[in-house]
Amino acid sequence: MNPVKVLWRWRNNPLKRPSDVVEAAVLLLVLVLVAIGGPGVGIAVGRATHDAFRHQRLERYPATAVLVDDAPGRTERPFSDNGNVDTVRATVRWRDARSTLHSGVTQVAPGRKAGTGVPVWLDRSGRLTQEPLDATGGAVAAALVGVLAAVGWCAVLGGVLHGVRHSLRARRTRQWEREWAEDGPRWHDGRI
Repeated sequence: MNPVKVLWRWRNNPLKRPSDVVEAAVLLLVLVLVAIGGPGVGIAVGRATHDAFRHQRLERYPATAVLVDDAPGRTERPFSDNGNVDTVRATVRWRDARSTLHSGVTQVAPGRKAGTGVPVWLDRSGRLTQEPLDATGGAVAAALVGVLAAVGWCAVLGGVLHGVRHSLRARRTRQWEREWAEDGPRWHDGRI
């Protein structure tokens, strides 16, 4: 948008309507919220995500589980690159930090025999979980989430601005139609 047009709305002008002032004020507010809020939201969400990934790295630890039954062999998957599945689901048993025995299902290499050790990741409660992202992967993911949050913030503000401008435009059109309904016949009759 042309800055001169935006500033025109703030001028003392007999053609300036109250809706022009409202629209300019909303536009200015949105610009400030985008300039300040966008980076702020991105940084805050990125830091929170980074902290969550760091917390996962601290709360999760590797362990070794034992296969309960033989793992199925390679199976066909129609949408994989080579048609074969690299991992299959199998039941495993493990002991947590308090030596409590647990069992669950996880992904393992196909064809492994019962009794074979399988690397797994556990949370503080001793439940199976996924391997946390390493520091680099967590930092990259946090940065991407922060950027997406900032873009989302700006998109929401853009939507609000669009909605306000559309509403004001519709209001101006209705006002113009009312005024034309009153004055239009006088133009046609030559009274104006």
